[in-house]
Amino acid sequence: MPRLHCSLLTLPADLPLTERLTRIAQAGFDGVQMPLTVASGLPDFSAAAEVGLTLSGCAHLPEDLPAEPLFEHAAAAGMVSLNAQVDGYWRDDSWQDARIRELLTLSEMYALPFFLETHRHRLTQDLRRTLGLLDRHPDLLLCGDFSHYTVMAELRAPWPREWAEALHTLARRCGELHLRLNNGQNVQDPVPAVDPAQRAEFHDLWSTALGSTPDLLLTTELLPAAFGYDQLGLDGAPIGDIWTDTLDLTAWAARTEVVTDRTRRDADTRPPGGLRPDARRQAAAHGPGRARH
Repeated sequence: MPRLHCSLLTLPADLPLTERLTRIAQAGFDGVQMPLTVASGLPDFSAAAEVGLTLSGCAHLPEDLPAEPLFEHAAAAGMVSLNAQVDGYWRDDSWQDARIRELLTLSEMYALPFFLETHRHRLTQDLRRTLGLLDRHPDLLLCGDFSHYTVMAELRAPWPREWAEALHTLARRCGELHLRLNNGQNVQDPVPAVDPAQRAEFHDLWSTALGSTPDLLLTTELLPAAFGYDQLGLDGAPIGDIWTDTLDLTAWAARTEVVTDRTRRDADTRPPGGLRPDARRQAAAHGPGRARH
């Protein structure tokens, strides 16, 4: 059964951790995705369990650092999976293959599912080369953040057949999706600003992943302006609201019959096509959550 997580980075970093986790739990998510680093120690994640959230991890892995500390930290925290943006785009295939074998071996050793994130400026920068990587490593699963590929190829609906077919091939090899929409120019656009036809292309792509992986992890990962993602107007104020957009993306998940542990318990009170009423009221009561770093 698919699961629904929210990135901790979506909510304002100056809020106490417990408040951010509570807001995520009240919005109906199963879990929270938290960043890990190779160098730092393990943060205290006990507050997530106290509000009923499971943990998943995300990380960036530079070329010159070992991968095992990431798996050690994730396993010690009881995370259900780990995804990583892995450097090494300019390395040759033999180097990339060795890195992937290392990651898959660690995944098996720590009994922790690993998903290679599709991301610009990383090992997966090139879509065609990523397809080759999947051919050579049949056990490798992806964290599909397809917003990066739609920007690199400037894809606007209707997507050209060759590009669409390649993206759907990747979608069938996903263990996780990062839910984010764009119009083919910015990595992240406000949901209401995305053309309906473009939105439909993304939804169709995500549905392919859902149909291919029964226990797919869906993660809403809308990031603030500090990451260069959330857009600002000429007055320096954010355009739109990434927390409202996050709730809109969870409503899409509900419409596609993604039934999470939390929403399943409240199925009798959840209206078709949306979060249960009390969850949306509680989320809205906090006002527009927007990260300030």
